[in-house]
Amino acid sequence: MNKVTMLILMLFVISVQAQESPGVINTTGFVTVGWIFSTSEEDLYDTWAALTENFKLKGSVYKFIDWSNVSGVIVIYNGWHLPAAKRDIRLQHIEGNLLNAAFGDKFKGNNPGGTYVFLLQYKNSERQVLLSFTEGVFLLESPEGIGVVDIRGNH
Repeated sequence: MNKVTMLILMLFVISVQAQESPGVINTTGFVTVGWIFSTSEEDLYDTWAALTENFKLKGSVYKFIDWSNVSGVIVIYNGWHLPAAKRDIRLQHIEGNLLNAAFGDKFKGNNPGGTYVFLLQYKNSERQVLLSFTEGVFLLESPEGIGVVDIRGNH
């Protein structure tokens, strides 16, 4: 009886080991979500600025977001009151503030406060970008790095 039990256990272990392990899609683990919901008093722009250059996104936000190829927007978190409208005001907010910006920019933009977190998905691609906004700071994150745009107008 013990030999039969042992054989069954061995077969079970072998079959479990033969299965593919789950993989992490985004190796950065979306650290910016932790920054947004942290109780720390540290400014988000300063948190980004303290990163090593290897992790900072640079250049045009428009090119990075690749808005015309976004096929899906998944709302991870929403702290905005959303009035009924033909078009989501959060998408208008992104277009009105980010599409002419460069990573690291600080300027006076449309800052209604509040927080939202989106996961952008792309046509014919496994690429995903986490786009967050909280209290006047946009954070964008992907495996390529982390970027920030500050629209609070405090230079």
